[in-house]
Amino acid sequence: MNKWVGITLGAAAAYGIVRFLQVQNISDKTNITLVDPRIHDVNLGGLFIRTEVQVNNQTINSVRITKPVVSLKSKGVLLSQSNAENKLIVIKPLGITNIDTIELRIGWMSLAGIVVNIVSKIPAIIKAFRSKNMKAVAEKIGIPIDMSFSTYVNGFFFNSEPTKII
Repeated sequence: MNKWVGITLGAAAAYGIVRFLQVQNISDKTNITLVDPRIHDVNLGGLFIRTEVQVNNQTINSVRITKPVVSLKSKGVLLSQSNAENKLIVIKPLGITNIDTIELRIGWMSLAGIVVNIVSKIPAIIKAFRSKNMKAVAEKIGIPIDMSFSTYVNGFFFNSEPTKII
């Protein structure tokens, strides 16, 4: 009986080591990035920000991820976060996969701490918005906003580095 326990434990350890090495390889060679984070709209409801997530899998292994949860922060304070969805996405090997557009709303109440700066810039913001130039709107508002995301990759939690969008 001890012989079978030893064989079972050895096989489990070997499987664990192989699995760990695969995950390490995927982690080293797979890039998950935010693509084109942008201000989509500014209205009385607040700021609406959209982004896509792109996964570049450079390995020969397929990757399963959950739909990312995107977070917006300003100076370390959480402004908004997308809803978590238990949606499993299969990333094929040696390819790039784009994930659905994710939209976030930052209500004006969430921005209350920095609204004073915005109020002084309202004429410039309105002028930029009327020209349909959303980058100019972002520049006129001048709020430092960072975007990051978190997801599960093959069952392991992954949190991205923040990307400055404004």
